[in-house]
Amino acid sequence: MTEMYPIGVPIDVCQLFEELAFTVHKAGFNRYSSDAVLHRIRWEYQVVRGHRDFKCNNNWTADLSRWFMDKHPLMNGFFEIRALKRVTFNVEPESCDE
Repeated sequence: MTEMYPIGVPIDVCQLFEELAFTVHKAGFNRYSSDAVLHRIRWEYQVVRGHRDFKCNNNWTADLSRWFMDKHPLMNGFFEIRALKRVTFNVEPESCDE
């Protein structure tokens, strides 16, 4: 079965979001800010990896939060979400390192 990812979000960003969310949870947080995780991803790409042209869209947070909690039902409620108004998952992932 092909894994689904949020539309327009590079697969690398999805994977790092997932990794960081689990890191935060393992640090003892039962709830956390998806915005904070995305800002950490921005730091990782732009500062640590030196990809200064990397664009990290703030609109990705809602889609990433839903994707993460759908993929990991035991993490339901870790991120606060609002009512969904559009389809956000894509079968064909994109990569930001292409």
